[in-house]
Amino acid sequence: MTYKYAFVIIVHRETDNKCLICVKGLTERRKMNRKPYSSAIKKTPFKYPIAKKIAKLMLDGLDYDELYKKCFDENYVEIESLERRREVTNVIYNRLCALDEFLLKEFYNGDVETSKFILVYAIAKTDTLFFDFLFEKYRDALMSQERRYLSIDDFDSFFESKKQVDLIVAKWGEFTLKCLTKGYRNILVESGLGHRERKSIVVDRMMIHPAVEEHIELIGDKDYLKATLGGD
Repeated sequence: MTYKYAFVIIVHRETDNKCLICVKGLTERRKMNRKPYSSAIKKTPFKYPIAKKIAKLMLDGLDYDELYKKCFDENYVEIESLERRREVTNVIYNRLCALDEFLLKEFYNGDVETSKFILVYAIAKTDTLFFDFLFEKYRDALMSQERRYLSIDDFDSFFESKKQVDLIVAKWGEFTLKCLTKGYRNILVESGLGHRERKSIVVDRMMIHPAVEEHIELIGDKDYLKATLGGD
């Protein structure tokens, strides 16, 4: 098989400090290797049912070429447009490649709430701008005692702040930013991170399987838990 990712195997807490040193080093490298901001999420926001289908193929042992043939040539993902079929297949596959073997199995076999959370985690792992939104805006609302919602202004102010400091975002027009806002709102609602109330998104604290939360922390991704579940 020729997957485009490598599984990270983490042993239990009872082992020596080598595991913790390895995880710390992994975390530091991730901070240095942040991907450039992208607006790609606006075309393919959540896509949970299709992600489950592609995860099944990966767990069945199909490599990328076999998986692509199944999804594109045989239209396993049930998308009529050839261009969209190609795009969605590649985007979803890339997201799922961000998961190690344990998380991929939990995504496919776990309870619905945990499964959807894992997909949000995968999206945040592959989209730096979305992760920053979760950490800077969603987390604040989740931890607030008084203002547990995200208004349209919150989305606008987030993108405006990024335009001031990032050359890529600075080039985006109003249409792109509106599409991104729509995509982010779609992910929050479809995943269970929030629900619509008029024009705002009221944030909801997700309850995920403890083993998944512990595993994500062990592999050095505690910031992703902070961004989505709150806490320090």
